[in-house]
Parts: sequence; structure tokens; C-alpha cells
Amino acid sequence: MPLALVKSDRRLLFWTGLIVLVIIVVLAWKAQSQDQDSGIPSSYSAQSHGAKAAFLLLQETGYNAERWERPPRDLAVDSGPAVLVLADPTDFPSPEERRDLERFVRSGGRILATGSFVSFFLPDAKTEREPLPSPEYLEFEPRNLTSLTRAGKIQMSPAAHWDSTAVKYLVHYSDGDRPVVVSYKVGRGEVIWWASSIPLNNAGIAKSGNLGLLLNSVGNPKDVHVLWDEYFHGYRRTLGSYMGEPPVLYGLVQCGIVLLALLFTHSRRNGPIRAWNEPTRLSPLEFVTTLGNLYRRAHAVQTALDVPYARFRSQTIRQLGLRADVSAGDLARSIRSRLGYKDPGLEKTLVAIEASKRGTELSEEQALELVQQLSRHAYNLKFIASEEQEIALHADSVPGTHARPD
Repeated sequence: MPLALVKSDRRLLFWTGLIVLVIIVVLAWKAQSQDQDSGIPSSYSAQSHGAKAAFLLLQETGYNAERWERPPRDLAVDSGPAVLVLADPTDFPSPEERRDLERFVRSGGRILATGSFVSFFLPDAKTEREPLPSPEYLEFEPRNLTSLTRAGKIQMSPAAHWDSTAVKYLVHYSDGDRPVVVSYKVGRGEVIWWASSIPLNNAGIAKSGNLGLLLNSVGNPKDVHVLWDEYFHGYRRTLGSYMGEPPVLYGLVQCGIVLLALLFTHSRRNGPIRAWNEPTRLSPLEFVTTLGNLYRRAHAVQTALDVPYARFRSQTIRQLGLRADVSAGDLARSIRSRLGYKDPGLEKTLVAIEASKRGTELSEEQALELVQQLSRHAYNLKFIASEEQEIALHADSVPGTHARPD
């Protein structure tokens, strides 16, 4: 027979499930919104910064174009002219992969690379990153009449500039004195560098001269094999490297929230039941009544007066720095002169208390009156703590503050 949940448990499960559902929906929506445009010129992406249009255009115009998803060591060096398109690679190469890329170029291959990080991939590459790229496309005139500048003006927003003026680097387009399109020889091959991938992405390929720059950089469709790199866009990564990506992180967060909710609801329903700490039923007045009965049964009326008087003397002597055996009169005069206490009844009260120790036994009425007078003086002198002052101030009006009849 299934165990029925009590109303409080059902309510807890309902609200926990609702909160977890809302969190999962929000995290999933956020993860999806971040994936709308990754900014990577991948041949698979149809977003603005993707390069699917350029890749399909090369295939439709007769180029032997394919996506390259294998490591650089698999690049053939003896199968004819080939162009490797490194469009803003996102993963940095290992030393072995960099050597394989150099081997490919020196053996007669061509690399078309874009972006500011190509110096990590290419031999003799010298780039300087642009700290604040222009948010708008800029137009660039040909610097020299070359095979790459036959299309005339191009438009891009440079993410970097070439940081060398050596003769071996042929400048095709420049931003003033800073080159934005450069080519140079490496062994039997060639490297072509663009300062931005805009001329080949979906949003920029239609701009004036950009398509011509792409076709001129790739070469004749009858003579070249185009390899569009996707290996450095994520295909080289291991399973562990994907753990840092937002979708995986959000998924782990969701699983963690669900696990915590399960643990919380399980412990709430199956944990040990403990009673709440209940306050004591003894009130301050009950304590006072009990203590008074003890004094009464012991016939210790004088003791009930001596205790507050000893406390009063101790506080006053410590504060004024007097001798412990100071007389009641001298104590009252010291309080009046050094603390500025003007109540004339203080000396009379202290003398009466001292006299009660040497005289006949006090009655309960006399002891209560002296205790009340002493409490009033202690309150006026602020010898009573703040939480006790209100009680002392109205002690005379509290029901039961009178001497009990014998």
C-alpha cells in the first residue's frame, strides 16, 4: 500500500518542483540564446558571422571544396595544389600541429588565414591585434596591382594589422601604413593573410570586392583543391574540453539543482523528528515569589535586605575608589559630592540599613520599604542594567509587592 504524503510534504514538493522547473527553463533559454551566433566563420553556420554561403558558393562555382575536420598531419603534400582556409581558428595548435602546417606550406600548399591569432599557426607571421575594431565596415583601396586586387576596393573591419615591413611580405591592401591583406612565400608554397574574416562570412561576402578577394585568394577552380578547416573550430577537442562550454555547464547546473532538490525533500520527509525548544514556564515574577518564600521560611528578613545593600555598596565603592569599610554616612556624602546626586533621602536610607544590622529584627514591612528605597536610588544612579530599570522603576506598582502577613 503506497505511503500517503501529508499536506505539508505535498506543498513542499510542489513548490520545489515549480522552482526547479523555472530555473531549468531560464538556463535552457540562456544557453540557447548564446548559441544563436557564435561569431565563428564556420562553413556549417548560416548566421551573420558564419561562412556557409562562401563554402557553398565555392562548390557551386566548380571548386573541389570540402570541409577539413582532421589534424594537419593528414594534409597531403603530393596530391596536387591545395588551399587550406583557416578562417579565424578558435583552438590553438600544438607544437606538432604547427610544424605540420609549415610542412604543408613548404611542400607547395597554400594557406588562406584570417584574424589576429594566425601567428600561432603560421611560420614568419607577424600580426598586431587591433584593441578597438571598428563597429562598421571600412573601405580599402588596393595598395599594389596584384592578382588579389583585381576586384578593386574591399570592405572589412580589421581585427589586426600586419606588424612587419620586410620586403618578403607583399602588401595588397592597407589601412594607411598598416597592411590588412598580405601574402608571402614559404618554401614552394604561399601564405595569404587577411586582417578579418568579414570578406568571406555570410554578412560581408556580398560587399563590394569581397567575393573577388576570396576567389582571387583561392585561385583557379580547375587547378586547386579547397580544404575549409573545421578542425580548429572545435573538431580537435577532447571530451574533457567540452566541459567548459556554456551548454554543458548549464546542463550540469540543472542536474545539480535537481539533485539538491531531491536530497532536500528526502531529508525533509525522512529525517529525525525533533521537538522545538520550548521556553521555560517560569516567569521572572514566579522566580521572585519562589525566592521570597525561601527567605520567609528561613526567617531571613535581614538577609533579603543585606544582599541588595551589599551589591549597592560594592558597585559604589568600585566606581568611586573608596575603602571597603567606609561608613554609610561617608558613602552617601561621597556619592553626593562626586557623582552630583541630589536626593537627600540617600543618606537616611543607608544609615537606616546599617542600623538595622545592629538593632532588633526587622519586620517584612520595614525590610520591603528599605529595599524599595535602595532600588530607587540604584535606579537613579544607573547601577541597575537597562533591561532591569523598567522593573525597578515600577516595582511599587507590581501586584504582590507588599509584606506577607505572618
